[in-house]
Amino acid sequence: MANPRHLPERPEKLVHLRIDPNDESTTLEDVLSKISELQRKNPDRDVFFDGDEYAICSRPKRTRAAAAR
Repeated sequence: MANPRHLPERPEKLVHLRIDPNDESTTLEDVLSKISELQRKNPDRDVFFDGDEYAICSRPKRTRAAAAR
């Protein structure tokens, strides 16, 4: 009998801001400054731009022990 594959838990992703791809008034500087602001306000989370969702998101930072697995 085959062993079931162990899939690690995915940290919960939080969407902070969705960006309208058709809004030409939003600049790269706007997006980067919002990411910086969210990083300052949420030092315990990894903040990133999700290109699939066209949104600024975050997830809990991984601990060193969890990253080593």
